Amino acid sequence: MNPISAAASSSTPMYTSRRHRALWVVAVVFSAGLLAPPLFLGAARKGIVRHTVPAVYAALIYPIALGRQWLPNPGDWISWTLAAVVLTAAAHAALLATSREGAAA
Repeated sequence: MNPISAAASSSTPMYTSRRHRALWVVAVVFSAGLLAPPLFLGAARKGIVRHTVPAVYAALIYPIALGRQWLPNPGDWISWTLAAVVLTAAAHAALLATSREGAAA
């Protein structure tokens, strides 16, 4: 049995309401992804995602955000890369726990 699925089934739900989900996704997007790793760390502590998820988002988002200071940016590649990672994190946040919600309905 997968320890993540076992922990997720016995823990609190990821979102308490649609409003909570919307606020979570908006926080990820409007913080330019800087809040994604801490928010996913909370999800990892609840057992909803693996602990590698916040680490991967942190390893992608923070260096890209800091790289805007020092790296050459021909073609605006840093902004596009950061936008892609932020949108991926927001989509991931929006999809968390939707399969359980659909099964419960």
